[in-house]
Amino acid sequence: MTPVRFGIVSTARIARDWVIPAMQAVPECEVVAITSRDEAKAATVAAEFGIPRHYGSLAEMLTDPLVEAVYIPTPNSAHVEETIAAARAGRHVLCEKPIALDAAEARQLIDVQRETGVQMSEAFMVRYHPRWLAARQIVRSGRLGRVTQIHATYSVLNDNPGDIRFDPALGGGALGDVGVYPITAARFLFEDEPVAATATFQKNNPAGVDIAVSGMLEFPDDRALLFSGALLQAWAHWIVVIGSEGWMEIPIAVWPSAQQETVIRLRGRADLNDTDVEVLTFPPANQYEHEVREFARAVRGATPQPWPIENAVAGMRVLDAVRKSASTHSRVLVEKA
Repeated sequence: MTPVRFGIVSTARIARDWVIPAMQAVPECEVVAITSRDEAKAATVAAEFGIPRHYGSLAEMLTDPLVEAVYIPTPNSAHVEETIAAARAGRHVLCEKPIALDAAEARQLIDVQRETGVQMSEAFMVRYHPRWLAARQIVRSGRLGRVTQIHATYSVLNDNPGDIRFDPALGGGALGDVGVYPITAARFLFEDEPVAATATFQKNNPAGVDIAVSGMLEFPDDRALLFSGALLQAWAHWIVVIGSEGWMEIPIAVWPSAQQETVIRLRGRADLNDTDVEVLTFPPANQYEHEVREFARAVRGATPQPWPIENAVAGMRVLDAVRKSASTHSRVLVEKA
């Protein structure tokens, strides 16, 4: 297929370290432009990666007919505005998570997507990793029996107090940055949406962002997710899926190195002493390459969009319920579509 020509909206680290290299590694994508509020920085990054065009604003880049699609890794507070601007300029949009600050803001994107007809998706790279796809198939197969519990966490040690993740005005906080991954894992593996949330936040000060989140999501049919996420704790990211006939462990669940093998560990229902473990091994995989390839294929019509914008809005409704529960110290129903 003809490569989809991307413009990168920001010189953010995730773009430089992961997404631009991923796009340049797959034949389905071509990076043709980059923008930054500091055009000199855009020029520097463009030279570093051999990107032919650079701009000092998104508006300017959207006038470039060479750009067919944009990737948006800007602060969370800018996601919806920039996604709408790009879509109304006829550009397809792959936007980093979380897609918005809340569900009300995110719902605008459904109308804009229908109005413009562009492809629009939230960039959760984990949902494209071959190991995550295999884990979902294991649940589907019934090998674990009736799966009723998922336990998951993602914590990081972010020692930069000036990081945007600590800025409330930019949509920072543990829930949107790391806690969202365990929540996404449960929605992905249960293939369903939760009905209620009970959660708590840890904050350094009342006006600051949540630096840690923990809680429970209730899913239909008496299923549940126990989850946590933190910005100032030791690195930890794993998922445990428990069923009536066995359980599954997914270590290094969110951010495995693209150069390392990954595993799923399977145990039977009677393995009380952890002596009968089956280990499934997966070759090294760059989940960002899988993500941008599949998005480009959807843009070209080669495959359906696996994660349409409606899914992102559903995810925002869950985050809204978690925030409300943490602020009111109560169980909160997730708003229905």
